[in-house]
Amino acid sequence: MKESTKNNEAYIEQLEEKIVELSLQLKSKTNELSLVQESNQKSMGKLVHNLKNPVGVIFSFSDMILEGVDDYTADKLEKHIQIIKKSADFSIQLLNQIAKYTQLDSPDFNYNFETLNYIELLMNVSKEFNNVASEKKIKIEKEFPKTPIILTIDKGEISVVIRNILNNALRYSNENSTITITVKETSTAIETIITDEGIGILEDDLHAIFNNFYVVNTYSEDKQKCIGLGLSIAKKIVASHKGKVTASSILNKGTSITITLPK
Repeated sequence: MKESTKNNEAYIEQLEEKIVELSLQLKSKTNELSLVQESNQKSMGKLVHNLKNPVGVIFSFSDMILEGVDDYTADKLEKHIQIIKKSADFSIQLLNQIAKYTQLDSPDFNYNFETLNYIELLMNVSKEFNNVASEKKIKIEKEFPKTPIILTIDKGEISVVIRNILNNALRYSNENSTITITVKETSTAIETIITDEGIGILEDDLHAIFNNFYVVNTYSEDKQKCIGLGLSIAKKIVASHKGKVTASSILNKGTSITITLPK
């Protein structure tokens, strides 16, 4: 009888410990959910804030054209339509970036990993920026190994990473400057360093540049508004490849973004 009582007490003690453990796990998951909800609310608020201005511009100038179309000269009409187009372009870019960020956060999203020549991927993506670079009189130099580098990655998503970083480099570079793409191989990883000679970033701001919607300079040199999602998307994609993205910068001298992918 005494043995049975002891067994019951031990069993009850184990149950109590298990209940405490499950309670702590539930509390932890609840806190995680609250943080996700808070983050989503902040992101939605920033999205609405960022869309208000361009949508307002589109509405205002469309209204002006409709009300006074008979009084418009061809030059004035073209100028106002260009303003509408730029605002619409920004809105579409913002919505596309939000869609990409949301897609990456979805539990149903799967990466399509394949083994390929990473240098070839870099060459193809960088070519996409030749026309924009030429218009701004910016040189894109490449310092790549002469032999192929074979990696297992998601080609489409890593291409998004390179595009986002190159887009920022071009956005914040001055005319007649150079952007350099350097690839280095270590014993365990491949490093891709994209360096510009642009406006740079204050050291105090560097820690936050990968945050959602964080913009150090709201407008680039050519007065184009920045969305502030490109680097956070890049960081998320590279992290899913078990890699990392880091930044270094000197104000008014340029910025370097380093993508580290494991072999």
